[in-house]
Parts: sequence; C-alpha cells; structure tokens
Amino acid sequence: MTVLVTGGLGAIGSWVLRELVARGERPLVFDARPDTSLIPDVVDAIDLRIGDILDLPHILRLGQEHGVDRILHLAALMPPPCQANPYQGFRVNAEGSVLMMEAARLLHVRRIVCMSSKAAYGPITGEAGYPTYRPVNEDYPRNPTNVYGATKLAVEHMGLEYHRSYGLDFVALRLSSTYGPGKQERHGAVGIPSMVIENAYYGRPTRLPQGADERNDLVYNRDVARAIVLAGYAEGLEHRIFNISSGELTTLPELAAILRERIPSVDFEMGPGLNYMETDKPSYCLFDISRARRELGYEPCYDLRRGVDDYLAILDRLSAGAAV
Repeated sequence: MTVLVTGGLGAIGSWVLRELVARGERPLVFDARPDTSLIPDVVDAIDLRIGDILDLPHILRLGQEHGVDRILHLAALMPPPCQANPYQGFRVNAEGSVLMMEAARLLHVRRIVCMSSKAAYGPITGEAGYPTYRPVNEDYPRNPTNVYGATKLAVEHMGLEYHRSYGLDFVALRLSSTYGPGKQERHGAVGIPSMVIENAYYGRPTRLPQGADERNDLVYNRDVARAIVLAGYAEGLEHRIFNISSGELTTLPELAAILRERIPSVDFEMGPGLNYMETDKPSYCLFDISRARRELGYEPCYDLRRGVDDYLAILDRLSAGAAV
C-alpha cells in the first residue's frame, strides 16, 4: 500500500518524504510544480506526479493505480497570496482539502492527515499573550481574522464532519510558527526566523524595527515532519485536532545570540517592543502540546540550538552542492 503526500516538494513536505523513506515507504507525491530542489537525496525513492489539487478525477485515478491507503495533505497557499486573492486562497486551501477528504472517502483510505495552523485561533490575547504566555491548548477559542486562518478552520470543521458523517479517519495538525531550510524561499514574508538565520549565514544584515521583547513558539520543520508521519500511523486516538510546536518560547534576539556563537560576524539589529511581524492581530503564543505527546507519541527533538545547528549544516551542504 502507498502513502500519498500532497505538497511533498515543499519546505515541510520534503522532510515528510525523508521520514517515510526511512520507514521503508515509497511515497506517491502530488504537487503543482516539478521542483525537486529540496529533495535531491530522495528523488529516486519517490513517485512524483504533477497536477492540480482541485482535479478530483486525476487524484482518484492515481489513488487507485497506486493503492493509496493513507493521505498526508500538505498542499496549500500561504497567508500572503491567500490574503491577496481570497477566492483562490479558499479554493486551494479549503475546497482543495475537502476534495482530498472526498478522495480519501472514495478510496477507503485508513487515514487522512490535514494541515491546520495557529492562524485558526486568530488573535492570542489576555493571559495567553504577552507577557504571561499561558499555554494555548486545542480548546482555545477559534476566531481567525485573515483568509488563511479562515480556510484552515474550515478544513478542521469539514474534516470533523466527514468523520461524523462517513467515519473518515481524519486528523488535523495545528502548526505553530515554523522555520527551516526552504521556508524563506517558499514562504517569504511569513518566514522571519528563517530569514534571520539565512541572512546570518550569507553575510546579509537583518534590520527589524520592532519586536525584540516578543516571545513565540518556533518549531523546526524536521519536528513538524515527524509529527505528520506519527499522525498518519498513530492508533487509538481520542482526539482529531492536535497542536504541534516546540513547546518553548524564544525571542529573535535570543536566536541571533545563538547564531553569533557560530557566526561571530552576524549583523542583527532589532527595535524594542512587540509584534515583529507588524500584523493587525498578533498571534504570538506558547502551544500546549500535551495532547500530541500523549496520543501521537510526539516529542520535539530540535530545541532552538539544535535547530540552528542543523539548519546551518544543511546550508553548508547545499552551498557545497551536496545533498541535504
């Protein structure tokens, strides 16, 4: 049987593929463009098909031909393009996810795992925000205030409905702020921690006007990928929605200090205050990941120091033309 991974060529999907290959799987990857630059080391260990996530007949044919029995659905539009084109954002993120649920139902898969986001919560306020950062669990009120968050909450609600109506084994993972190789290139403005790391590595200055006092829960892409694969195979689940994060708070100046230990020439300046992304409705927070620990067996392996070390080592290998 085969695991279908949509969006498998992306910054997180590339690590999901490595996790699956390490398990002895040969994943079927469905993506919108044939850019394999993030997976040179496993490109021969996967089956890649290019197509449109909204093309249900194509997906069903692939599922039948390859005997797909699990779906890990990562394909999505990121927040900036979603906000710039709400119609397209909703079609790709929400309608595309529902089409994958329908494919999962018709193919009788064992489980479908869909990506949600902290954006589904919307603004984080009160004791859950600065300065106390009381951990946010999965029952925190959901009130998204942008298109991306609205699409992710729609995915959750529709997945739960498919579970109630058809018994579809659906799981959604709410990801905190992620960082890792490929994030800056693929996700742009929402990848500020990755920007800080890559600027340091390539000798570029980082200038941020505000936010040095803001703390946030940053999770490394390799931890996210492991959580996704764990969610695809975990048994005896009591819940369908899980927070995934590092479970730790950090500031960007703390990140820069770690980078300076490795690259003394780091040129980083940041103004005081909060909200370094300068958003209207800030969502910096600390996730409570006890549910994922208990039911998925998820445990973050990359604290900030280890994540930075791994990130820099990968940039070294990429700069030398070696495989990740």
